[in-house]
Amino acid sequence: MIESADFLSYLTDNGYTFSTGVPCSYFRDLLIDLEKDDRFTYLPATREDEAMGIATGYFLGAGKTFLIMQNSGLANIGDALTSLTQLYKIPLLMFVSYRGLEPDRDFPEHIIMGDVTKSVLDAYQIPYWVIEEHNWKNVLDNALEIMEELSKPVCILVKKGVLSD
Repeated sequence: MIESADFLSYLTDNGYTFSTGVPCSYFRDLLIDLEKDDRFTYLPATREDEAMGIATGYFLGAGKTFLIMQNSGLANIGDALTSLTQLYKIPLLMFVSYRGLEPDRDFPEHIIMGDVTKSVLDAYQIPYWVIEEHNWKNVLDNALEIMEELSKPVCILVKKGVLSD
């Protein structure tokens, strides 16, 4: 498991001070530490498209932000991705729980989303990576470079147990 303190320090070192999103158990430890960390403001959202609007507004007014959500929320952000962040070239770092893989094939909606997550991101033309304990800094370095180069959202898929027990 990636220690959330190390993860948050990496984000701080890269200029991130704000986050929003819809809570997910895959991010439990990260969210607990995020709310306690004076370097960040975390604003929970009720829906993923709401979080995307909040993140975009923050980016336009103040600076870098990252978004947290479940892969089931990808369906809720399609319009915001295509008519807001991509259209206006908003670089947004998205951390998306990659539910529906083994051993997390517990609910039908997780199974379906697990099977189509990468296809959905491909359809939205969102670059994505799967983060793991051994490669997380390299993956984030690459994602941030592509995000800045293309000035568009990128997605980091997070499997169960990578950022929380």
